[in-house]
Amino acid sequence: MTHNEVKVLPDGTRVYADAHRYKPKPDEERTYARRKPDDPRAVRWRSGWLLPLELLPDEQRVMPATRLDSETLSHRAWCQCEVCVRPSAIALWRRERKLRA
Repeated sequence: MTHNEVKVLPDGTRVYADAHRYKPKPDEERTYARRKPDDPRAVRWRSGWLLPLELLPDEQRVMPATRLDSETLSHRAWCQCEVCVRPSAIALWRRERKLRA
């Protein structure tokens, strides 16, 4: 932060106390740095600025029914329900089969 007065000319050039001039590049000419968007919710991630996603309110969202993978052991073998076809449930089936053998 400078304590000296910085003059800003009409074309955007900044003139500092030691007569040094600096004109910021427009975003189209920049190679690496990009200016932050005007939206205050913008978040910097890697080399860009991300705006939050517009999501439904919690009251309107529908969450899937969840079940434990251990429930698959009580199902008949390979019943192909949504719980039994999970990769983690299949691994649990295989582990259980090895223990019984």
